Amino acid sequence: MRSTLTVTIVALGLWLSGCPDSGAECSEGLTLCSDQCEDLTSSTSNCGACGNTCGSGQVCSEGACRCQEGATLCAGQCTVTATDANNCGACGVSCGQGRVCESGQCKVNCSQGLTRCGDSCVDLAKDAGHCGTCETACTDAKSCHSGVCTYDVVAACFNTGQVVGLQAGSDLKGPNRAIGDHPQSVAPMQDVLLVLDTAKKLREARLVDYVSLPKAADTDDAPNQVLVEDPYVYVLNSSSNTLLVLQRKTAPGTLTEGTRFPQGLGLEPVARVDFGASSNPFAMARLGTDLWVTLYGNFFGDLSAGGKVARVSLANPAQPELTSPLVQLPSGDALQPFPDRSPVPTPSGIVAHRGFLYVALNNLDPNTYGPGGPGLVAKIDPQTREVKYLPLGDGCLNAGWLAPVGNKLVVSCAGEATYDASYNLTAVKKSSLVLLDEQDAAVSTWALACPESSTSCALPSAGRFAVVGNRIYLGDNNAGRIFVVDVTGNTLTEVRGLSGQKQPPIPACQRESGFSLVGDVVAIP
Repeated sequence: MRSTLTVTIVALGLWLSGCPDSGAECSEGLTLCSDQCEDLTSSTSNCGACGNTCGSGQVCSEGACRCQEGATLCAGQCTVTATDANNCGACGVSCGQGRVCESGQCKVNCSQGLTRCGDSCVDLAKDAGHCGTCETACTDAKSCHSGVCTYDVVAACFNTGQVVGLQAGSDLKGPNRAIGDHPQSVAPMQDVLLVLDTAKKLREARLVDYVSLPKAADTDDAPNQVLVEDPYVYVLNSSSNTLLVLQRKTAPGTLTEGTRFPQGLGLEPVARVDFGASSNPFAMARLGTDLWVTLYGNFFGDLSAGGKVARVSLANPAQPELTSPLVQLPSGDALQPFPDRSPVPTPSGIVAHRGFLYVALNNLDPNTYGPGGPGLVAKIDPQTREVKYLPLGDGCLNAGWLAPVGNKLVVSCAGEATYDASYNLTAVKKSSLVLLDEQDAAVSTWALACPESSTSCALPSAGRFAVVGNRIYLGDNNAGRIFVVDVTGNTLTEVRGLSGQKQPPIPACQRESGFSLVGDVVAIP
């Protein structure tokens, strides 16, 4: 007996009923070094083995020390030739006594706006060797963000109970860190990382190193997405059918222990919006003073409660108001049903783009839980509430997440997954990324699939993703990997994938065996 289910439905079921792994002192992939659980593949203080420390200017990559991004090996030492007065612009080029090195050139003084640190001219807001202060150098694969060392991209590892950071450009992975119970969604708030997990907690960690902070606010049942607009935090709860609004009550203090909030943000609930039974709110996007929320619907309850987009007025963020009427997404022939299928408009991801709302539609058949029609995007005019469906082409089934890349739009398609009677994944077809141009036309499709010749490739499924510049960091719904794709003009180009022609995907949330969902991927501003 075989059953066909979408990855979204299976992931949702695991999310609602899954239990954390137990019996190990450290979570999967981590090793106990002294009294700390460490990731030996990417920890500069325990690289490849406990106690093996990488030198100055080095990072740990796949268990071996190497020079940091932007550093050059000069006489056996990793140095940044852009700012090193003894190796200015190239190894061995000395600026001489009293002179400084700026952007690889020797000068008498630093340019306006830069700080002199020794004989180096740096921007303390951006320089990884002097981040925030001259004495602070970023370790691991971190960059300098507004004077704080942290990662450019962070992913939530649902099944391993961890988060992991990545450095954009180099695509280096930082150490995995255990936080909470099945992290589902993450977001930064000042120098704190918020981690939403299935234990109905909104956990807090220092953004600099993901060390947990003492506070964790409660959420409702099945929290699915967190959105930050300081001092407010919005949490969607799918099973409770609610939007929870929390407010930061703690003012930032002096930088202590890697954060200005050593005792946490002091998040307190200030409001709650109820969308109604079986509505299953899935994702949200801010446009103007309104928060727009997709109502996915409950396949085991009242289907008519879903297939809609709700508008919540945030004119007073402490008193959000659900406005009417809801945007009803067209059904029937508008969904281009496959033969013998009866899809319903199951809206998932949503984004505000060029003044409109764009919503990814799973387009599922509630009788089979599989795609009942092609992957579609609904384009909604927020003023008139007019809805137009945009086709994503033949290579997309089960559209789930989307985000702008400049004036273009990228959509991820989870594909159609086939499972056997024991719920072992046996096939995934038409999982992909699709690029829409400025006229909303699908102009490029990047298919996500194992090579036909491979017998050991874990089947992939495209999930949530983050965008840094023109680069996409795409989470895997099945095997815990991060795929990297560039947008070049109107073309999607694989950087790290499964084709065998480029580098392999980043093993961000991989397990030794079993299903591993990358719950979320976000970019740090």
